[in-house]
Amino acid sequence: MYETYLKLSANEIHNRLTERKLHPAEIERIKAEVADLKESLRVTRITRTQRKAEWDKVLQPLRYEINNARVGLRYGGEKSPQRIAAFSEYIRIMEKLIAMLDAPSKALDHTPIQIARDKGLPNDGEHWTDWIPARVKDKVTALFDATPVAPRGKRKTPFQRTMLPHQHETAKVRLLTKTRKEMESLERKAGIQPTDARTAKLAQMRRAIKIIEALDKNEAVPATWTKLHLQGD
Repeated sequence: MYETYLKLSANEIHNRLTERKLHPAEIERIKAEVADLKESLRVTRITRTQRKAEWDKVLQPLRYEINNARVGLRYGGEKSPQRIAAFSEYIRIMEKLIAMLDAPSKALDHTPIQIARDKGLPNDGEHWTDWIPARVKDKVTALFDATPVAPRGKRKTPFQRTMLPHQHETAKVRLLTKTRKEMESLERKAGIQPTDARTAKLAQMRRAIKIIEALDKNEAVPATWTKLHLQGD
């Protein structure tokens, strides 16, 4: 209804409506409705952009691993039946997951975490490997374990929790910033009213920061420090 006004500024809309010789009250009503529509569209764009970024965190490492596995199947080492079976099954499982996530990742009605929680997946489905049932992982891992390894060769380890380097750096900086801010807030509270619980939590957070800083360049970074495995907990 107001599509022609969406790209106009508030003053331009006012002038257009005034030229139509509308009643001042009607002009204000239309201006308010256009402003509301613009805000709704802005929020929708931001939401969809954020959701796409969340889906990319899951799907980009998955696509990368599929490509790696395809290369391993075509060119890597001895073409034993066991090796072919292991890589073929690994690729099939990953392609099946890609197909399953295709529709929701394009619709952007929900984040992967929202869907993962509904399904009861581990780690809120933050990494694509969380979407693979444990029994399937065990089956594929057993296939790779049965694959002969050439001298000085290295056996493929499936379902590693890795992410692309640029994703890792962004996620690592975000998590460090978030954790440090939370720790600073807790330190202020503990300074005013110290408790054993606050002291223990601060110790956990200090360990968490050290773990985050030491993560490998392609290691998956969780959304919160509480999802890290903290030695001594």
